[in-house]
Amino acid sequence: MLLNNNFIIKKYVIISFIILSIYFLLNTLIYRESRLIILPIYIEFIFKGFSAFIIGSLDVDGTQLYSAFLKTAFVNFIAIGMLPFINFLDSANYMRFGYAMVPSVIMFIYAILNKEKMKIVWIIIATISLILTVIYGSRGPLVVIFLCGLLLFLFSKRISKIKKINILGFSCIIIFLVNKYNLFVKLIDNIYYTMGIQTYALAKLLMMFNIGFIEASSGRGRIYSILWDHIKQNPVMGHGIGFSHKILGCTPHNIFLQILLEFGIIGLLVWMIVLTYCLYKYKKIYSKREERLFIIITLIASIALGRLLISSDMWLRPEYWLALSMLFNFKYKHKYLQKV
Repeated sequence: MLLNNNFIIKKYVIISFIILSIYFLLNTLIYRESRLIILPIYIEFIFKGFSAFIIGSLDVDGTQLYSAFLKTAFVNFIAIGMLPFINFLDSANYMRFGYAMVPSVIMFIYAILNKEKMKIVWIIIATISLILTVIYGSRGPLVVIFLCGLLLFLFSKRISKIKKINILGFSCIIIFLVNKYNLFVKLIDNIYYTMGIQTYALAKLLMMFNIGFIEASSGRGRIYSILWDHIKQNPVMGHGIGFSHKILGCTPHNIFLQILLEFGIIGLLVWMIVLTYCLYKYKKIYSKREERLFIIITLIASIALGRLLISSDMWLRPEYWLALSMLFNFKYKHKYLQKV
């Protein structure tokens, strides 16, 4: 990308790089005992997070981007769709499969809703990929699908406000009935015991509904409890970058707890300002009828937030920084001079 654009980097990218690098440097000076943790995170952030931030600064045509994503979604589906059947998945990497498959699921659903050619093909592969994600993926991808669907529903111009209210009301009734009569649990039971598809993902879903969310959270309840205790010790300034790695040896598994832990309340306020600006740009894309670009950014943002709400580390998620940069970069009536 840099080569195609004669190594031209936008000003906001350079400014962001300087600010973030200075912040990392200050952390190594202030929290000296964490230097050995902060430096590797910074290096990985440059290669993973900030490289995506640079790519997000490209001025691209929304229609072309949508087309590229749809083609890549199909290639992705073909590439990984057979993995569950060749003993590739286990309890350690089933989560990666779900997050890898979910962009294809969402793009196929987009293709159906946007009435792309060969609709029956999109319906078939959307159904197959969704089933694979539910059965062999983790619960995080389901959060991604929910977030993406909710955003598109709330911002849809095709559905009137009255219809949206009616749909929300009807949905609440359906959820109440499904929960009351344990229909979802019975369905999973049938798949798990009757059909004999005893995957780790389905076992976790059954545990979540039968025993409780905390018991089925793979240790997240304990992680959140420890992090919250440390947040209360220094709520204003936080403990610096990588503190969860220092005390737990793992990522924070929640973006808001991570921000409070590393930045404190002051940092949370700064990030809320950044996210408010991103929301403003997001609504701008919607209002300017950049429908295809809006779809892609919604997809990327949903994947980022869906994952960061329950796992990973915000410094290391490329899709999070890609979404931020694409929103920062948006201006109506771009001159499409840069090459993808």
